[in-house]
Amino acid sequence: MWLLLPILLYSVIFLSVRHIYSHWRRKGFPSERAGLSWHFLHQAYRREFRHVEAICEAYQAGRERLLGIYCFFRPVLLIRNVELAQTILQQSNGHFNELKWDYVKGYKRFNLLEKLSPIFSSKRLNEMFGKAEKVGDGMVRHLLQNIKLSESNGTGRDLELDLQQLLRVYAINIIGSLVYGLDVNNFEQQDHILSSYVNHYRVSSSMQSFTLGRLPKKSSFTYRLRDLIKQNVELREDGGLIRKDILQLLVKFRNGNDLSGDKWQVEHTYEQDKVLSIKRLAKVAEDLLKISLDTIASTTTLTLFEISQEPLIVEKLLAEIKELSSNEDGHLKFEEFDGLKYMDMCLKETIRKYPPLPIIERICRKTYTLPNTKFTISEGKTLMVPLLAIQRDEKYFSDPMKYKPMRFLHSQMRDNDTDSCQDIRKHDAFLGYGIGGAQCVAQNFAKMVIKIALIKLLKNFHIQLDSTLAESVEINHQPAPFIQTKDGLKVKLKSRKIKS
Repeated sequence: MWLLLPILLYSVIFLSVRHIYSHWRRKGFPSERAGLSWHFLHQAYRREFRHVEAICEAYQAGRERLLGIYCFFRPVLLIRNVELAQTILQQSNGHFNELKWDYVKGYKRFNLLEKLSPIFSSKRLNEMFGKAEKVGDGMVRHLLQNIKLSESNGTGRDLELDLQQLLRVYAINIIGSLVYGLDVNNFEQQDHILSSYVNHYRVSSSMQSFTLGRLPKKSSFTYRLRDLIKQNVELREDGGLIRKDILQLLVKFRNGNDLSGDKWQVEHTYEQDKVLSIKRLAKVAEDLLKISLDTIASTTTLTLFEISQEPLIVEKLLAEIKELSSNEDGHLKFEEFDGLKYMDMCLKETIRKYPPLPIIERICRKTYTLPNTKFTISEGKTLMVPLLAIQRDEKYFSDPMKYKPMRFLHSQMRDNDTDSCQDIRKHDAFLGYGIGGAQCVAQNFAKMVIKIALIKLLKNFHIQLDSTLAESVEINHQPAPFIQTKDGLKVKLKSRKIKS
């Protein structure tokens, strides 16, 4: 009798697992062969399993437009066709919305990202531009002071530093200034809550993102950041403080004010009529912090990493920067940023090769029949679009691992880039900013602050990367790309001055 109980238990477990791993076959979808190998278990035990790389391998495993795969015990439908992915995410009528941005107030349900999109309009960014440039100037001053200190100590005119860490601090200063309304300089102030956030950015493991990515994560940082938001909201609502930043516009939205106008003043409403609670507003700010920090830091770092290996690209960028005019006090002009065409191409090429979000992942909210197919995905099942794999696919981008900004030049293309430009026009496979409802509404904000960092660094410093280091650098995704070496991305900076 006692022997039958473990046999029954093992049988139930076996049948349950078998039922899960036969989901796509039972539904008639093309699917990978499911199974647990000793190699996978060894990687999982040693915490060496890489989620993004595994998805890319699944993308390359066949030719079907759809492929059913399994992320541990989770059936996932992988979309391998660009046109199909665009159709699903643009015309699915809310079947695949990201739930964390859905918000219910009274009898109304709306998507917060859509409501907050006017925050990142050109008009609003123009007025925030001065604060962002101030952060860039602070970074330059910090580096020049360290170069002078290095010279006075007799260690030479070159300053050696971790470029990746430098740009994470720059990004957190931008977010502190514009999202949290703080005049904080984390280059000098090492004990601030936001500097602590920078130093604890790799606490989650890749295994967690593979199996437990949907579990809520709370820490003491969340509550401390909420206190910062509460203090600043009270200053703006009760103290009448007006500051041209993202937080000011979030407070206006909280009070039901129009975000598309010219005013920055908050028109107060009764507490029971406010659209967002302090807790919810703090959650929005923290989500912006996490997304913006990784996007800004990784894109700027990897752009500099790539162009530092290509002197010709640096020369072209310096020539473009030299054409920028400046005010009497030496500040840049926001309206001239649209004229940085070659820098735009460099940013696109970086995001193509290293997308900040390598995978778009959505859960089906109600049963959905995939367009122009006989297949139906049921409620609760996960859909994935592998941006990284698509943008490194040779059928869309010739020589995909080569850094070629000119592949994005559509009208005036050079002869040696003709084929790659034709690839872009034919397939329209650049998805780096997202698709449809999964498109980043803050992309113009991110591009603005990234361009500020690139201009300030290239204009004031010569960046030298060790050629041996460049060959051995390993880039990992967790989920945003970062350079995984013992000392980060070590570079040498030397002062440089270019005249307009």
